Amino acid sequence: MSKSTIEGSEQRHTAIARLTLSSAEREELTGLVDEALTGPQALPVEHQLGRLAVLAHRLPERVRETLTEFRLTGRPYGGLVLAGLPLDESALGPTPASYSEVTDRPELHRATALLALLASLLGDPFSFLSQQKGQLFLDVFPVTQHENDQLGSSSAVELDWHNEDAFHEDRADWIMLLCLRNHDLVPTTFATTEALPLDAETVRTLFARRFVILPDESHTASFNQATTGVTDDAMQQLAFDLIADLNTGKHQIPILTGDPQAPMIRIDPAFMQRDLGDEEAERAQQVLIDTFARRMTDVPLTTGELLVVDNKRAVHGRRPFKARYDGTDRWLRRTNITADLRRTEGRRGGSHGRAVV
Repeated sequence: MSKSTIEGSEQRHTAIARLTLSSAEREELTGLVDEALTGPQALPVEHQLGRLAVLAHRLPERVRETLTEFRLTGRPYGGLVLAGLPLDESALGPTPASYSEVTDRPELHRATALLALLASLLGDPFSFLSQQKGQLFLDVFPVTQHENDQLGSSSAVELDWHNEDAFHEDRADWIMLLCLRNHDLVPTTFATTEALPLDAETVRTLFARRFVILPDESHTASFNQATTGVTDDAMQQLAFDLIADLNTGKHQIPILTGDPQAPMIRIDPAFMQRDLGDEEAERAQQVLIDTFARRMTDVPLTTGELLVVDNKRAVHGRRPFKARYDGTDRWLRRTNITADLRRTEGRRGGSHGRAVV
């Protein structure tokens, strides 16, 4: 890929690569979104994912080139921002204050179609049955009761950096965070595994199955019951049973896997057991956590900007902010993407068939 195609890819650790769409490219993308949402084949986005995957092949060439390069080579390393996406913030309505308040406005359908089209160039959007009834496209905004929690809906505290759903064997290969509103430029935090300054012994330990990551609260039955509600679906109960089992802390995992020179990572410090009864593992884990803490960079997204994160070679979080709960707070829409939907066959449910147990 030429240096002119995407900016910032040479600036290791201090900046994230960006591709800004031209006005012509925005028009192309607008036309594809219109086509997805109108006409005789139009259905809710989550029920026409196959069609959207086909439409994605007509996205602007630079977008296809950039995301295909990212999928095949992992470059730019760890993540990138697509900017200038066609979204009209004034048509979105107010930022919700609770999960029951997300409105059904045409511009929100456009945001979802936009997210699905771009996600389909990397892989297949999917969700978890243990989270918000398996919704494929989730909203991130501050909720009053959660402001001090380690949840995406917090605000007053730093959302510690992490891999998304690090506890789960079927966690996303990539995630996409589409900014709908962020008047205060609240930064998303970001860092990659590129050139981690770790000694060989620490790396060897981190590759061993000696660590424990617990599920975050948003996947528990009690949290779902209190927010979006739960169903009597047998597969959803299996998902909650899995979460309860993972919360026992008896399942040990490696933090690093793959190529030692460019490892894949599985980490979530806020939900990792620190007292492992294994001094060597505890030391290696803390060294890695401290190393990442020094590498974090801020990525303040604005309306129409999309952060694409390699969920196995980068981490992300969010800086604290003062939520107003007046309809103008930070609001993102996100989705998980897998490189291999087939690996979860027989373990998916939901009306769209993409919600993993």
